[in-house]
Amino acid sequence: MLDAAAKLFRAKGINGVSVPALMAEAGLTHGAFYGHFNSKEELAAAACAHAIEQSGAIYDGLLERHGGDQNAALTEFVKRYASRLHRDQPGLGCPIAALADDASREEFKGPVRKAFAAGLERMIDRLRPLLGRRGKTAPREQALADVAMLVGALVLARATKGHAVSDEVLLAARNSMLST
Repeated sequence: MLDAAAKLFRAKGINGVSVPALMAEAGLTHGAFYGHFNSKEELAAAACAHAIEQSGAIYDGLLERHGGDQNAALTEFVKRYASRLHRDQPGLGCPIAALADDASREEFKGPVRKAFAAGLERMIDRLRPLLGRRGKTAPREQALADVAMLVGALVLARATKGHAVSDEVLLAARNSMLST
C-alpha cells in the first residue's frame, strides 16, 4: 500500500488520488484502508516518509561506489537528478520536488508537513558529503542552497515540459552544480 501511495502521490499529488483509486492500485479493497490508517492524511505522511527513503536509497553509497571521489559521486547525482528522465517520471522521482506543493497546503500542515520537513533534512544530510571538497562535508548553508536549486529546477522543468525552457532549466542547474 505504501509503495502504491508513494508512487501515485508523487505522480498526481495527494489531492489528485482518491482512497479507492489508491487501494485499487495496491490491489486491495477500499475497506482494507481503514485497517491500516485512520485517515488519508495519515497515509500521505507515511507515504511521504516511505518515498523519501526509497528515493534516498538510490543515492546512499554513491561515495563508496566512486571510491571516495566526491566529484564523481556528485556528478552522478546531479546528472540523474537534473535529467529529462527524472523530470518525466515524477511518480518514481524525488518526493521533495513532487510533494512540495502538497506539503505547503494548509490542509496538510500536520503529519504531511512534518514528514516532508524530515525528508528535506534527510536529503540535505545525504548531499553534504557529496558537495564537500577534499574529503570534507559541505557546510549546511551550501547544501540548502544547492538542494533549493536542484529541486526548483526540477519543479520548473516539470511545469514547462514540452517547451524548450524546460530542458534549458535542467541544463543550467547541471552546469551550475558541476562548475564549482
